[in-house]
Amino acid sequence: MAETTQLELVTPARVMVQKAAEMVVAPGVEGLFGVLPRHAPLLADLARGIIEVHENGKIVNRYMIDGGLADVTPEAVTILAERAEDLDAADAGELNTRADAASEAEADFLRAVAAAL
Repeated sequence: MAETTQLELVTPARVMVQKAAEMVVAPGVEGLFGVLPRHAPLLADLARGIIEVHENGKIVNRYMIDGGLADVTPEAVTILAERAEDLDAADAGELNTRADAASEAEADFLRAVAAAL
């Protein structure tokens, strides 16, 4: 079994993801960066973008975030984001419907998620 790092994706409303991953790729404000097991400690600002979870050399999950903060340790990566959506379970029509009823910032994010599908 390959080594893994523990991913935790947290929004103000809930803990969205808690799972082991071989690699996590995150959208840092200075560009994408990957987190592997035994990564050096790091605290990074995140931009709006897609978090990719890799297993067996393939992307198995994708989550879009609206910026945030990543706390990386040798054992885990914790991502704190104001908003996040699971791209693998998202529906563009439902996102656009939610955007119509949302605040301006939330609507902008939801439309960006729908466009990423």
